[in-house]
Amino acid sequence: NPDTATDDGYLANIIKQGHFSVLEHASVTFYVEGVSRNMTHELIRHRHLSYSELSQRYINMEDAVITVPPAIDALDNWMEPVGKLGRTMSDAISRYGDIVEILESEGVKGKKAREAARALLPGGTETKIVVTGNHRAWRDMLFKRYSMHAYGQIRTFATLVLEELRKIAPATYQDFPDEPFA
Repeated sequence: NPDTATDDGYLANIIKQGHFSVLEHASVTFYVEGVSRNMTHELIRHRHLSYSELSQRYINMEDAVITVPPAIDALDNWMEPVGKLGRTMSDAISRYGDIVEILESEGVKGKKAREAARALLPGGTETKIVVTGNHRAWRDMLFKRYSMHAYGQIRTFATLVLEELRKIAPATYQDFPDEPFA
């Protein structure tokens, strides 16, 4: 069939017909850093993707940093809110260290002390995550998060993911607009 003889034509027909099971045969994995726990909490709702996230129980978080939300980063006068974020994170890290120290002095060691102290860490704390999914799962996530209505950091994530997916499988993402859905 001349309409489906090329990769672009074949995949356009698959997408048009809604035969997304064909897109489940190939997967893509991303290593993501510099995002917040808030963002990954939204991301992990996409149950058809697979995740391995940095553990705040096993990792000492005393060197953790805060991420800057895109809405603040876009401000002309971003210094004041970023300063407040930094001071909040610094205070949280200090208190985190205090709690770990108190617990360890009482005999609560390692991950048990860190898992209790992590309650003090802000949702904007930077994390790292590995995400794997087949193309059907990535398309599903993009339909929901590559949107002007999505949380700013996950919209930025979705935009970057789409850029990378278009490099390796352009025909599979040919129907996505260049700008997030309105």
